Amino acid sequence: MGTIGDMYEKFVNDGSNKSDIKYFYGNVPRTISDSIQVAKELPKITIDSNKIEELKRVLKNYHQDLGLLTSKVEANIDLIHKGVVLGGQQATIFGGSGIIGNKIATVAAISDVSKMKNHYLVPMFLVNTHDSIQPEITTIHLPNNQSSASKPISLTSAIDGLVSSKIASNEYLWLEENLSIIRNIFNEFRTSLDKTSQKVFTEKVDHILTFIRETYRSSKDIGEWITLLWGIQANIFNDWGVVFFPSSHPEIRKLSVDGYRPFIKKRTEYIEEFNKATEAIEKLGYQFTTAKKDEDYAPFFYESPKDGHRIQLSCKDKEDSLYFTGICPNDKTVYSFVVDKKNIDLSNLPLRLVPRLDTNQALLQSIMPVYIRVSGPGEINYNAQVIPATRKIGLQFPIYVKYTRMLYNTPWIENLNQELGDETLSLFAGDFFKTLGRLAKARRKGEQEQLTAESSNLAKIIEAKMLEITKISDKQNSNIEKYKSWQFGMYDDNHKWQEVSWPWFIMASVTGLSDYLASYRRYYSEDSPIGGIGYINARL
Repeated sequence: MGTIGDMYEKFVNDGSNKSDIKYFYGNVPRTISDSIQVAKELPKITIDSNKIEELKRVLKNYHQDLGLLTSKVEANIDLIHKGVVLGGQQATIFGGSGIIGNKIATVAAISDVSKMKNHYLVPMFLVNTHDSIQPEITTIHLPNNQSSASKPISLTSAIDGLVSSKIASNEYLWLEENLSIIRNIFNEFRTSLDKTSQKVFTEKVDHILTFIRETYRSSKDIGEWITLLWGIQANIFNDWGVVFFPSSHPEIRKLSVDGYRPFIKKRTEYIEEFNKATEAIEKLGYQFTTAKKDEDYAPFFYESPKDGHRIQLSCKDKEDSLYFTGICPNDKTVYSFVVDKKNIDLSNLPLRLVPRLDTNQALLQSIMPVYIRVSGPGEINYNAQVIPATRKIGLQFPIYVKYTRMLYNTPWIENLNQELGDETLSLFAGDFFKTLGRLAKARRKGEQEQLTAESSNLAKIIEAKMLEITKISDKQNSNIEKYKSWQFGMYDDNHKWQEVSWPWFIMASVTGLSDYLASYRRYYSEDSPIGGIGYINARL
């Protein structure tokens, strides 16, 4: 059974199921250029002027403190009231996976096109540190030169269940030990290169490891670490003017707390429409992402004032009041509070309430006008249930634009292609590079129909090869299993995308730090189709 995201992707490809798509997502663009036109047609989002001016002040101070307030960043912060194109991701140790670089580049590309179309949208990236600590936040996986198995690196001191903003950047011994592991892994892959390439490769790796070390030592917590890692790349190396949004900043939590009000005021209507959307997905033959909402649904979690655990709340509706209760899983303390439905006042709770996945965007919409949200498959699937429900309670959500999935090349992958023994299993076989060439030419010349056609051809080639290669199973140290792992990110049954499976600095070790984000950015143009699959032929 497929997901509703399959229908989204099909609509982008051929325009089918338009009425169903409109219910779940509103108007969905089919190219980057289309996304600006659709954004233009949305009703204007009006934000309280005092609130947005305070937000600008907070963001300027935040970037100034981190040394990221370039002239372009400051100018963009001043323009937030006109509109925003937003991407975002959980804060993950060592900067997370390549998906983050791809999202930032997509946001920058859409912002650039919006300027050309005289409907400027400020490029912004949400650094999410309000989720609870879990393995995907505290663990990264690296490719292994010896086999298809990944080499995991974890922050073992982090306690599951705490809000991730509690992860401090002060474990210097842990950092040095794991930077040494990363260096050793790179050294193993270096042996497959010629001497000249080895020297260049070593210099790039040294630069990356120094960069990771210095950003860690210059930050107080994981949110600042990730902001520095990506902010320096986006705004110092590339001068894109991307605004970074710290989700757990105390002043921002105070500004956005009223974003919960519609969910409290019309909680029943929200639950009913969310469940209706869930049933509609089922009737169409797709798998929904999350379960229906129960009648005790609460639109937020509660952050323990004692230790920072994120606590699940239940809600009881009695006459004119909502009674919220939750138990801390750590010390079993019971927390409860009451909200008067006729006089909703959350002013004493902003540092205690933590948004859920389905309420996070609504909080952002309450303090700034986001018109386009760059998202991955998971967010696309989940928001098919959220968007109809938020529409029902009077909220305007942004257009959801799916970024293009990216695969990339490295010298060791290129060498492995030659060692597979069966060239039909190699992604490089057949028409692959000719298709890449035709796609690049169409992008360069602005030939929209050809760009769409070649983007579709490339995706079909990659999908067909992935399907073919997953049918083969061999020992972990075999070339075919290593190829599945290194090229596609298939180091286990639950992973199949290189940019999600591997840390960002794997590709950066080939492109170098200064060209890493730009490598993604060059892939996108005004006429680039939404979604799909792309490929970056990274070279030393």
